[in-house]
Amino acid sequence: MSKLFDYAKDLEQQGKLDDALNYYEMAIDEKGCPFDIRCYIGRTLNKMGNYSEALDCFDLVLTMDENHLESLFGRAISLIGTNRWVDALNSLVDAVNLDNANANYWYYLAIILKEYGEDENARKYFKYFNKLDNDDFSKVRSNYEFGLIFKQRERELLRLKKALNIDGFRKELLSYGLAPEEVEGLLRTMPYEELLFHMYCLKDLHKDNITKEIIKESLGLTDIDIIRMFELEDEEKIKKSVISILGYDPFKGLDGEVDVPLYEKTGLFRYIDNHKTDDNVSIRGISGFNRFVDIMEAKNMPKLQHRTLNYAGQNSQFQINASNSINVANENFNLAKKAIVRKNYTDAFVFLDNALKSCPADYYNIYNIKFYYATLLSKFKSREYKLLAYRYCRDVEEKFRYFKNKEVYLLNKACIAYDLSFYYLNFIDEAIQCFNKYLEFSGKNEDIQYLLNGLYMRKLKK
Repeated sequence: MSKLFDYAKDLEQQGKLDDALNYYEMAIDEKGCPFDIRCYIGRTLNKMGNYSEALDCFDLVLTMDENHLESLFGRAISLIGTNRWVDALNSLVDAVNLDNANANYWYYLAIILKEYGEDENARKYFKYFNKLDNDDFSKVRSNYEFGLIFKQRERELLRLKKALNIDGFRKELLSYGLAPEEVEGLLRTMPYEELLFHMYCLKDLHKDNITKEIIKESLGLTDIDIIRMFELEDEEKIKKSVISILGYDPFKGLDGEVDVPLYEKTGLFRYIDNHKTDDNVSIRGISGFNRFVDIMEAKNMPKLQHRTLNYAGQNSQFQINASNSINVANENFNLAKKAIVRKNYTDAFVFLDNALKSCPADYYNIYNIKFYYATLLSKFKSREYKLLAYRYCRDVEEKFRYFKNKEVYLLNKACIAYDLSFYYLNFIDEAIQCFNKYLEFSGKNEDIQYLLNGLYMRKLKK
């Protein structure tokens, strides 16, 4: 075996890809070099993101051995990276027909099928992947990173609710004058950090083109005139001349950051984003977006889940009655949840009332029932309902340390306090405190910060 080849493999494993590539190239003509060295070169190129060059390497090996598994897989990676996903699918099918125990073949098959709407097969193959996956397969996948669409399809297969903001990025990229197919290619293949840098470059280029177009039209110049003018004059001087002639600034708004959130805004955050103003005007009705969730898990409250009822002594009838009360409470709570899904709020109130009346005070589900009641009340405009909702939130707070959905609880409570601040000034401080607690758990959030800024401004005025 070639010593240069062995050294190149060691360098590749260490992540020294440029050096590894050089030694693989040197090893090609060395005695003892394996016939499929181009596969190793292709794999290294794939790790470097040079997918087009890598593809040529795998194709060369496959002309010598059409069943070369590593080359079939590497070829599929190269094709995904060059936005030829259907061809990648075919290559993966060939690979899985030869070896159906490789988790990664099923993984990439599932994601491509998900992209093309083959949901049933995608989920089936993703199950195969999960059964076979281990650290070795995961290490191989970690070498390759693709675009936002690829990541979103993976998130969907993992059943993650938070969606990547594909439409936001698509809209921004199209605004730079790119063709739709070029935009789709970038969203499929370019990793997030690279995409962001690429977008800054595209935006600068687009801004320059628009700036020159404005100058050309404003001054009645030709393309050649513009080129000569920029050779002789500073851009800022030219822009000032145009502003002076027109009497207004046509270049306003061309500057600015690439400001596209990574995740899609839904519900409350989309509502805030749609109603933002430059002067932090307060937005009413945000508690209407409060989320229904169970805040307490039984496993966090073993004493409340498995009630021993020691205080009942040997009174078996009391034990039976208490057990029946729990059953009635749980049954009504489940009926309330179903009614809420159907938006049948009248019935939901009745079921929640029955659940509260039946539920023993030391049974864990009483916290979930009260939180559901508070959330339902918060969705109505009545200030009395919102006050009652806030009281229910305060009632359950004593067990906050056991909550499984702390962020949702804090945000719901903060939104109720915020809406109440329009009626009761003391709730301004309450809302500020609640939102700051929420941010401690969730991290920075520009939409919540907007609400806080509005609260601080109102506090200064009162």
